[in-house]
Amino acid sequence: MEQVFKTKWVPDWQYVGMGVAILVVIVIFFWLQEWTALGGLIVPLMLFYSQSKTIYTIKDSGVLEVKSVWGKRFCVDGIRNITYQPHALGMQKIKVEHAQGFVMISPDRPLEFVEALKKVCPGLSVEGFELIKN
Repeated sequence: MEQVFKTKWVPDWQYVGMGVAILVVIVIFFWLQEWTALGGLIVPLMLFYSQSKTIYTIKDSGVLEVKSVWGKRFCVDGIRNITYQPHALGMQKIKVEHAQGFVMISPDRPLEFVEALKKVCPGLSVEGFELIKN
């Protein structure tokens, strides 16, 4: 049976930080009347939103399907190693190494995610998850 995980919940301080950054850019826009200042909002907002709304599906075949909020979908197979990296920059703290490289993800229930992945991927190497507090 497929198991579906959503992206880890985004803390309020990150929303506040984005709000402050947006306010600063808007103030700069009105103060300088510079249209390029608004362009500085588009990319960070799209990245933040897309990283906070991704869905991860673990299929019975051992394939991890990653679907972004924009509808882009890609599959990861041949998963060899999964590592929790608490000091990684950004929201994604879990590194999934597979046959073609690696992908960084942030499922909402990381310990359940690892257990589900271990069930469908025998021989999976798991590192660093003892650092996660329930």
